Amino acid sequence: MIAYIISLIIYILLQPAAYFVYNNLFVSLLLKLGVLSIIMFYFKKYFKFKFRFDSFTILSGIIIAVIWIIIDDYYPHLGADQSLTWTIPAIFVKLIISIVIAPIIEEFFTRFFLSRWIINTSWEKIDEGKFTLNSFIITVLFFGFSHNRWLSGIIAGAILNYLFYKNKNIGSCVVSHSIANLILGIYVIITNSFNFW
Repeated sequence: MIAYIISLIIYILLQPAAYFVYNNLFVSLLLKLGVLSIIMFYFKKYFKFKFRFDSFTILSGIIIAVIWIIIDDYYPHLGADQSLTWTIPAIFVKLIISIVIAPIIEEFFTRFFLSRWIINTSWEKIDEGKFTLNSFIITVLFFGFSHNRWLSGIIAGAILNYLFYKNKNIGSCVVSHSIANLILGIYVIITNSFNFW
């Protein structure tokens, strides 16, 4: 439990804190990547999973990315998009964080830990992918409102939850999340839509 909470807190807070101190996007992203890599290596036994590339997992990632992009102009976001200077090194590090680090930390905290902890505080006794209405609603809302694009986050959270219930494998959620972030990252770079980041 501590591994997932610590990782998520650092994932959320480190980059803005570093940017406030150094006023440099690349440095703040690099610090985020470095510190999280060390922490995840230290807690590696808690982040073990098997990659799963079945058709529904892949399709889920594609659907999440497409929805994230398509509905973006049709609802208000939480807070204003940041106006940052994106250099090639910063883009590269951001892609690594988005495709590798973020899916593991977010999926392990939200679906692997939180969805089971809501059912029972002795969460490790709860089977992966167990459905209850309370855990579904709370984790979907948590996932949604932990992103400034809250509506896209809610939809993505619901899809990822369903994937977790269907496959009962956190690896499916990590892969789907990675695919979604990869597609979104490619879209951001090709269309110069850095407001998504």
